[in-house]
Amino acid sequence: MMQNELIGAGLRGPFALARDTIDEELVDQCPGAYALGFIDNMGRFAITYVGSAGEDLKSKLRAHIGTASQFKFRHFTDQQKAFEKECELFHQFMPRGNFLHPSRPQGANWTCPRCRR
Repeated sequence: MMQNELIGAGLRGPFALARDTIDEELVDQCPGAYALGFIDNMGRFAITYVGSAGEDLKSKLRAHIGTASQFKFRHFTDQQKAFEKECELFHQFMPRGNFLHPSRPQGANWTCPRCRR
């Protein structure tokens, strides 16, 4: 399923999924949520995968280099907000690269804001 532009998703970007860009745009040791994808033939950001990082979004995105050409992101002040944003993106866009609902960090009792899982 092709995903449309992240209208109102509250993410910055798109940016090239490359180490230099990640290092320039992201803060060190900060939680966040992200979407990976590409620019389609109509100039829209097409989402292929969404995720979050509880502690270091910059490292998490570096690990994805080579899996997509573009990314969008947002920093958060805490892990729970990053997880909740990932859940919202998952439910809104159902990206083809995400087979399962986002999982909470071990020991966390947070629930998804969309489906209450």
